[in-house]
Amino acid sequence: MQAIALGTDDLPLARDVAGSPERSTTAVAMKPAAAITLASAGPALAPPIDATATPPADPTSTWATLPLQSADPLAMPAADPVTMPAARGPAAADSVIGPLAQFEVPSPKPGEAAAPASPPWGDAPRPRSSGGGAAAAPFVQTLTYEWAIGSESDITYRRNADLDRRLRDGSLVFGPQINGYVIYRPRPWLEMMLEMFAQKEIAVEPKFETLPNGERQRTPRRAWSLAVDQAFVTFKRLGPFEFTVGRRNFEDERHWLYDTSLDVALLRMKLGKVQTELSFGRKDWVNGDVFDPQRPTRINNTMLYVDYRGIEDIRLAAYTIYRNDRTGLDGKPLLFGARAYGMTSDRFNFWSEFAMLRGKDELNRNFRGYAFDVGTTYRFPHLPLAPAITLGYAYGSGDDGPGSSVNHEFRQTGLESNEWKMAGFTKFKYYGEVLDPELSNLQIFTVGLGLRLAPKVFLDLVYHKYRLNRIAAQIRNWALTAEMNQVDTHLSKDVGDELDVVLGLRGLFGIRRLGLDLRFGWFFPGRAFLRNEGTEESPRIRRADKGIFALAKFWW
Repeated sequence: MQAIALGTDDLPLARDVAGSPERSTTAVAMKPAAAITLASAGPALAPPIDATATPPADPTSTWATLPLQSADPLAMPAADPVTMPAARGPAAADSVIGPLAQFEVPSPKPGEAAAPASPPWGDAPRPRSSGGGAAAAPFVQTLTYEWAIGSESDITYRRNADLDRRLRDGSLVFGPQINGYVIYRPRPWLEMMLEMFAQKEIAVEPKFETLPNGERQRTPRRAWSLAVDQAFVTFKRLGPFEFTVGRRNFEDERHWLYDTSLDVALLRMKLGKVQTELSFGRKDWVNGDVFDPQRPTRINNTMLYVDYRGIEDIRLAAYTIYRNDRTGLDGKPLLFGARAYGMTSDRFNFWSEFAMLRGKDELNRNFRGYAFDVGTTYRFPHLPLAPAITLGYAYGSGDDGPGSSVNHEFRQTGLESNEWKMAGFTKFKYYGEVLDPELSNLQIFTVGLGLRLAPKVFLDLVYHKYRLNRIAAQIRNWALTAEMNQVDTHLSKDVGDELDVVLGLRGLFGIRRLGLDLRFGWFFPGRAFLRNEGTEESPRIRRADKGIFALAKFWW
């Protein structure tokens, strides 16, 4: 029987995955007769990504559980009961790092020999009977209950969001958080999930903040939050279909399309190597926060995603996303796109995004925007520190202004986070930690160097170069409050440069599930941020000051 390791996100559109920074798990494909479920033996809040596994109808079918090697080449290896004798015995399960695969061993046909009671490569640990003798404990077909608790607590520091060090606008925010989930499967065709988190942001920041237009307003109050992140019911075994209703996490591979929870009705169809998902819903359609009620949004999201997995370690997909803003603030954008990403070898992986924007903007103009994002990472595992080189280029079209009936600006969905891993095992803002822009009216050139400093320590050094496509004062949904091109005699498309340093540590203090991510960014403004601090008659041109960002995230 052959096991094939696939990529890390089993469902490209809607995922059962709870909110853990290390929540990527490994999908395993067995023989066509085999049905797969995944159970987490790694970090908390990593429930089975594909809860669609169909248990055998035959109650005599045998199920087995084995540790899996993560598809991530940088992940910590699982304990092998054969090559690591210390992993044998009742405590072996505690030493396994990574997910477990539970798979069906098909029942023998008449005249065939039964499947062996233990794997051919060694004796699997077995529970002991009260009398000390070995007792074979049958594996259950499905996990009726699953639950876990965990935490993602962080400290965030930001300085000079307005790129002017003379104004004190720095902020330091500590966000302790605890989260947990429970999954209940009363029947093979029915699954229910509830995931919640409690969080409080404790801020050290000015009482007033400066807006891009120079106005000052009181800093928003930060309250306790006790929120529902996921709460859904899934009906399975409807032929090739599954139907889900409720609040679900939506994440794509690089969080380029979405990284959020939506209140949706979702229909999934799986035929061979093609999986199709159609959903309709809104963000915060129903208030899910007990202490800090959220205002319901009025943007309807209709999404179609088709995923093909017929090429080993390569994934191809196409999608259509239509957002209808009933308030009229964002118009009715219609996004079409195609993507390909994967690993052609253990050393080489790539990504590619191609999208075009149609529909209407908030002024009822026709959208005619487009964007692409391509890149690759090549690893040198046999060199000291196992270096990895990453090159990337992203382009989002821009528009000159509302003077025509066509808007050439590209916009992402508004549901994205643009956050993922590059060469190491730490997720970060791959368009820049300080600038953190939407890919709109912008070109981004990226170079990254990854180094494995120790078996469980990885360093990413990332450089970005930014350039506007059209002269503009701001970049859509960026993290700065400064404005560009405020000096008519010094207009420029040179946005600037950024250097990010990302350090990931795993298994801190010998605790397998404890991790720390450190992310630092320095943004160096370009000529587009020149300022005239004099008068038109006696100009005094001054360069903007650099922006700084730092984040420390603890998780277990």
